[in-house]
Amino acid sequence: MTTTAVRPEDCLAQHEGDVTVEGPDGPIRIVRDRWGIPHVKAGSARDAFFAQGYCLGQDRLWQLELYRHFAWGRGAELLGKGLLRRDQQNRRLNIGRYAEREWEAQTDTARMILEAYAAGVNAAIKANPAPYEFHVLPGDGPQSEQQSHEMQPWRPVDSLAVLKMVSAGAQWASRITHAKIAAKLGPEAVAALVPDLPEGTSLITPSGLRWTEESHPYAEDIAAAAGEPDGIVAAGGGSNCWVIAPSKSATGRPIVVGDPHLAIGIPGQWFVMHMDCPDFNVAGPCSPGYPGPVYYGHNTKVAWTMTHSGGDRWDLYRERVRRTSEGNGGTPEVASEFRGEWEVVQPRTERFDVRGGDPVEVTMWDTRHGPVISGDPLQDDEVLAAAWGLAEPAHDMDALWGVVTANDNADVREGFRTYDSISGNYCFADQSGDIGYQYVGRIPKRPAWLVPVPGWDGDHEWDGSIPKPELPAEDNPPNGFIMTANNRTTTPDYPHYLNFAGTRFRADRLRELMDDVETFSLDDMPAFQQDVVSVAHREAAAHLTSFEASDERARALQAMLADWDGRMDADSSAAALANEARDQLAALTVEAYYAQVDGLAPQAPASHTALLAQLANRSPLMLGDFDSWEAAMEQALLAAAEALAERQGATPEDWRWSTDHQMIWAHNLGRDPELKPTFDLDPLPMQGDRNTVWNAGTPLGATGMHGVSYRQILDVGDLNAAKIVIPPGNSGQPGSPHYDDNVQRWLNVEYHPLFVDWTDIEANAEAELNLTPS
Repeated sequence: MTTTAVRPEDCLAQHEGDVTVEGPDGPIRIVRDRWGIPHVKAGSARDAFFAQGYCLGQDRLWQLELYRHFAWGRGAELLGKGLLRRDQQNRRLNIGRYAEREWEAQTDTARMILEAYAAGVNAAIKANPAPYEFHVLPGDGPQSEQQSHEMQPWRPVDSLAVLKMVSAGAQWASRITHAKIAAKLGPEAVAALVPDLPEGTSLITPSGLRWTEESHPYAEDIAAAAGEPDGIVAAGGGSNCWVIAPSKSATGRPIVVGDPHLAIGIPGQWFVMHMDCPDFNVAGPCSPGYPGPVYYGHNTKVAWTMTHSGGDRWDLYRERVRRTSEGNGGTPEVASEFRGEWEVVQPRTERFDVRGGDPVEVTMWDTRHGPVISGDPLQDDEVLAAAWGLAEPAHDMDALWGVVTANDNADVREGFRTYDSISGNYCFADQSGDIGYQYVGRIPKRPAWLVPVPGWDGDHEWDGSIPKPELPAEDNPPNGFIMTANNRTTTPDYPHYLNFAGTRFRADRLRELMDDVETFSLDDMPAFQQDVVSVAHREAAAHLTSFEASDERARALQAMLADWDGRMDADSSAAALANEARDQLAALTVEAYYAQVDGLAPQAPASHTALLAQLANRSPLMLGDFDSWEAAMEQALLAAAEALAERQGATPEDWRWSTDHQMIWAHNLGRDPELKPTFDLDPLPMQGDRNTVWNAGTPLGATGMHGVSYRQILDVGDLNAAKIVIPPGNSGQPGSPHYDDNVQRWLNVEYHPLFVDWTDIEANAEAELNLTPS
C-alpha cells in the first residue's frame, strides 16, 4: 500500500456551488437529494448525458477506471498480476477490438450520446479531486502524498467496450465444460447438467402457462452434437420482475416491480439518476461506464423492468489447423480448414503491463469464426475458436434513445427491439394502462449446439440472427400480470433456440404467491420482494425425509426437516441443516460423478439443480458406490450434522442459518488489511439464499457474493411516488455519507423515494451544483 496523508474525505467531489466546465452547450443544474441521488435539469439531451457522465465522474470515477481496464484487458496494469488471466481472456475474446469497430458504425444520435457522456466524465476528472483509490494504489516511485495513478481521458469507445464486456456472458466457457464432460462421460452427462424442466414449471410467455413436455428440452441437441464426425474433442447475473395490469391492481393503474441479482461488491452495481430535459424526463439506475438507464426505470410515460434472459450468443468451433510454411521471423504460418480449403489463421501479439511486475507478451490467433480460445495452433492439430453474436457492431445507444423518448408501449417496444447487446426479458407499462413483455437482444439463428461443433465442414454456420419481430413478446395477458425470474422463456413449439441456461425456483415461488391473488396492492409488493421460501431446499428436504433412516441420529435430523416449509430465515436451524445436507449430498453424488473429468471447475451451484433432477427420477447415473439414493441421503444427513457441529456446536437447536450465511460488501482494494476498514463493510448475517425471491447468495456451498443489487416499485399512475433502494449507497466514494447509507434499508426490505417532481426534489435537496460552460 502507498502511504498517504490524504484522507477519504479529502477526495470527495464538489456537489455544491458553481463550476465552470468545458463541454456543455448551456447551464446545467444538478440537485442531489438526501439519498445522494443527482437530479439533472438540462437545456438539451446532449447536456443531460453530459451531466450523467459528470455525475458518474464525480461519484464513481474509480469504478469507471476499473471497468475500463477490465474491458480492455488491462486489469493487471491497475491491480497487479492477479488479474493477468482475466486480462488475457478479455483480450483473447477481442472485446476492445470489437468495440473499436462498433464505434465506427454508430449513428449520429448514438455518437451524440456517447460523446456527451465522455465529455462529462472528462470534465469531472478536471474539476474534482482524484478519488481516494488513486492515492492508495501501489506507486512506482517514492511513497508520498501524491496520487499514484493518473487517469487518462474517457473515450466514447470505452463505454462501448464496457457494455460489450458486461454483455459477453460465459456460454463459450460452458461449452468447453460440456465438451470435457461429454468426452469423458458421454452426452447424457451434459444433459444432466443443463437444467431440466419438470412438468408444471412456470413460463414467462404466454403468461400463466406452464411447461408440459416430459422430455429434456435439449437432450436431442446434445446427443446430435456429440455424434458429429470424430466425436467430441475436449480441447479446451438473475433477477425478479413483474408488471401488473390495472384490472388486477388496487390503484387501477399498472404496477412495475423489479430487483436485479448481481455480484455483491462496493461500489454497488448501479448509480441512480434523474435527468430532465426537453426531449425526455427519465429516472432509474444506470450502469457505471455507459449511458442509461438501460435496464430499469421510467420516463414519466412508460415504466420498465427486466431480468437477464441468458441469450446464447456464443458457439465454439473445432478448427483443424496445420503449419504450412515459415512465416515472418521464422514463425510457421498457420492455416485452418474450411470446406476443403485452407485459410490463414491470423496471429497477433498482445502485451500486458503488470503493476509491480514485468510485462508479459502473448501470441493470440483469430480464425474465420473468431478467436482461438483453447489449444495452441503452433502445436495442436485441432483448436477451439469462439464465435460471438456481438462481434458485429451493435446499436444500443439508438435503442436507449428510443426508450427514454417513448410515449407509450408501442414506442418503447421498438426501442427494446433495437437493443443488440442487452439480453433481457423486459416487462413494461404505459399511462394508458397497457402492459407488455419483450424478449430483447441479438441472438444467432441456429440450432442448440451446446458442445463444440466442426468448423471445417460449413454445415454449422449461422443463418444470420433471429429477426427481432420473431422474438417472444406479449401484450395484456388475460391473467392480468407478467412475471419473469430467469425461468424458461416460452413453450416447446417456439421455433428458435434462445438459450440453455435458466432457473425455475424463484419463478415457481412467485407463481405460488401471485396466482390466486384477485387484486394486488402496492403494499403487497414489498412482501413479495422479501419472501425467503426456497422451493429448491423445500424439494430437497422432501426427498431427505421421504424414507425412514436406519440410524437414530439421522432420523432425528429428518424430524427437524419433516414439517419445515422451506423458509430460509436467518435464525432457522432447519434452514441451516437443509442447506448443509443438500451440499453434502451433492458432494457425495453429483460432484463426485463430475470429478471424474480432469481439470473441471467446481460445479456448484449447477450441481444442486442437477441433484434435484437426479433425485426426482431416482436415476442411478450419479450414485457411485451407493446402493440407493436413500443410502446416500442418510450419509449426507449424518455428514451435515458433523459439519454443523464443528462450526456451530453439537446442539442442533442452536444452529442458525445466518451464522454461516453472511454477506460482505467488499471493495477491490479491501484485500489489503490496512485498507479493509476504510473500504469494506462488516459481514451481515443474512436470510434467503440463491434460490429465494429475496435473493442472497454467499460462498457457502458455491462461490462469490451474489444477490439483490437494487429494488424498485413503480406505480405507473404516480411515478413521482416511486419506491426504490440502491445498496449499499449511491456514492462510490469512501468518506461520503452515501457510501453505505442504504445497507440497512436493503437488509430490511425498506425503500426511499425517487422523485421526479421538482417541488419534492427541492424539498429534499442536500446539495445543488450549477455547471456553466466555459
